[in-house]
Amino acid sequence: MYGQGTQAASRRRSVRYYGNARSRQAGRSREQVRLIQLAVCLALFLAIFLGRGVFPQRLAQLHSDIFTLISTDFDFRGALSGLGESLAESDTILSDLGDFCVEVFGSSSQEEKDQAKEPAVVPPQPAGVLTSELRFLSHGSSPAALTAHYVDFVRYGLEPPEIPQEPVPEEEPPAEAVEVPEEPPAVPAAGTVVLVSDYDGKELPDNYTMDQLSLGELETMTPVMGHLTSDYGYRDHPINGKNLFHGGLDISGQAGDPIAAFAAGTVEYTGENDSYGLYLQVDHGNGVKSFYAHCSKIVVTKGQTVAIGEKLAEVGSTGISTAPHLHLEIKYEKMHLNPAYYVELLEQ
Repeated sequence: MYGQGTQAASRRRSVRYYGNARSRQAGRSREQVRLIQLAVCLALFLAIFLGRGVFPQRLAQLHSDIFTLISTDFDFRGALSGLGESLAESDTILSDLGDFCVEVFGSSSQEEKDQAKEPAVVPPQPAGVLTSELRFLSHGSSPAALTAHYVDFVRYGLEPPEIPQEPVPEEEPPAEAVEVPEEPPAVPAAGTVVLVSDYDGKELPDNYTMDQLSLGELETMTPVMGHLTSDYGYRDHPINGKNLFHGGLDISGQAGDPIAAFAAGTVEYTGENDSYGLYLQVDHGNGVKSFYAHCSKIVVTKGQTVAIGEKLAEVGSTGISTAPHLHLEIKYEKMHLNPAYYVELLEQ
């Protein structure tokens, strides 16, 4: 009995020893795996770091491939998670890598797996030159930009695509200009000063002015077409030689020439005296009047209505006169005006 008990105890100690040894050996094996994984990661890191200077073109291509890959509609999380589950089933170093993938990316659900089995519907996308052209044309580029853009096609021997031309609307002929009659300028009221004279001579007598005053809308004409023999203003009198103010114009004419009405109106009075000889005055309304002197004959009477240009009298040399002529005066109210503003004379 004692011998059998001793043998059983010895077997238990042997099993415990070998079990502890196996555990220690498994621990050392896992540590070696971790070291190997660390060495592999370090080697990959050095390879990538050194490769940046040695293989720049390859890295550029890798960058383009990665960009193309990540720009597509791909389920990275599901793929890496599935890869991790597959690797985790093995009892090797890959098992640890699989556990890592599952831990980081998670296990894909059944719904995600079912969706992964169905092919993703990706709408067809234009590729290459067509894509860039559609993008360029969608910006509504100007004709100058289109020309500059398609020069590159010619340079590279490519045929530029046809650009649809919008129909140019036909220009309508310009409408005929309608002449709008200009409205005549408003006529200043009778008596309004329309021109201020720069007269700086001897002081004028009362009720005489050198300024031009408006006669309103009165239609006028020259009573006798002749030459000026004596102007309006101060002069040496042809008979007594005194420097006196001459209140009208002297217009030359032949004896018996008709004297026409300056404007339509009514004969205000007729008369005769030693200074003016035979004379008459016509009232044209609105304060405007005309006076005619040295007539040889008067053919109208007081109160008679006359039209513009109607014969009033005949040229003569009555009164204080040296030759046949018409002495013409133009008045507004009691103010004597310069007739030269309102009649036309023959050139000297």
